[in-house]
Amino acid sequence: MDIKQIALKIENAGGRLYLVGGAVRDKFLGIENFDEDYVVVRLTSSEFNSLFPEAFSRGKSFEVWDIGGKEFAMARVERKTGTGHKEFEIKTGKEITIEEDLKRRDITINAIAEDVLTGEIIDPFGGREDLESKVIKAVSESFAEDPLRVYRVARIAAKLEFKVEENTLKLMNKLKPE
Repeated sequence: MDIKQIALKIENAGGRLYLVGGAVRDKFLGIENFDEDYVVVRLTSSEFNSLFPEAFSRGKSFEVWDIGGKEFAMARVERKTGTGHKEFEIKTGKEITIEEDLKRRDITINAIAEDVLTGEIIDPFGGREDLESKVIKAVSESFAEDPLRVYRVARIAAKLEFKVEENTLKLMNKLKPE
């Protein structure tokens, strides 16, 4: 089943499918990307399971499904409840929007979504502008909730040869104790 067929099946059930994260970023940069992550909105996990019983479910903190090497997750919001990068309260549900899901992401250039069926770009945090400026910016103060984001930013900045903006560097430094 190709991605458009999956998206149509989701739409017919009342949901919507978005390509998100690095795949969208790399598409704008003209970089080949083999890692496709998708977010489903307006469906529950059980509805998704019913639509795609062949999907392989994995993930400990939140469910992620694999269909043909592509990852699918329900739109979610999260809140840090402890130290490190594993203690989060995760909430999924039909009411969570794509914009809310994008807000929990690490940096603006990874907080862009593309509607699989229409091609519409959802970019509430100015990620495309930051791609053009070659700058890495945290989406929000919640960046400081996950210490692994420091390593991710360093890797992406080095790979893309982008500058990390000052406020993001400050948030990264806040994470030193963790």
